[in-house]
Amino acid sequence: MRIFKTREDSLEFGLSFFLILGAVLGTVFCNGMSGEMKQELLVTEQSMVMTSALSETEFMELFLRILPKRLCTLMIIFLILSTTAAPFLLLLTVAYLGVSAAVMICPLTMEAGVLGIWKYLLLVFPQCLIYVPVGYLVLWWMPVKKKRLTVLSVIVLTMAVCLGAAIESLMNPWFLALLW
Repeated sequence: MRIFKTREDSLEFGLSFFLILGAVLGTVFCNGMSGEMKQELLVTEQSMVMTSALSETEFMELFLRILPKRLCTLMIIFLILSTTAAPFLLLLTVAYLGVSAAVMICPLTMEAGVLGIWKYLLLVFPQCLIYVPVGYLVLWWMPVKKKRLTVLSVIVLTMAVCLGAAIESLMNPWFLALLW
């Protein structure tokens, strides 16, 4: 344990390890479910996708539903970054991201096999071009490089998340309609 604490890259290692650990735990959780629970998870996931893909929701209505959720997530991460327990909380956050990604991917691969991975990519496609770089900056680059939040960085990251929510609201329903 002493070696882990003295390594300069210990946070990088910890973030990677906890992301993978979360993904493994999420996969084990999904595969350990009974057949009925797996089917219910798949049906629930498909109904959420179908509802958002086939609904006649207009862009502004969908945008106003998505934006507060994305901004709330970003604000929670900003709060985590501004605490003294940030490294520990970031490890828990990336573990949660790993678990949630695995729980999304498992039912899709149970239903469609390898094509389930492509379905997952279509679920997150246009908005991931914005959210992944923002996530990388706030969950990896800033903590590892010991960068602090500034007013400018908060504004830029918030505007990027708003752009991601707009892309998600505008383009994602089309991709989901192609998918299902």
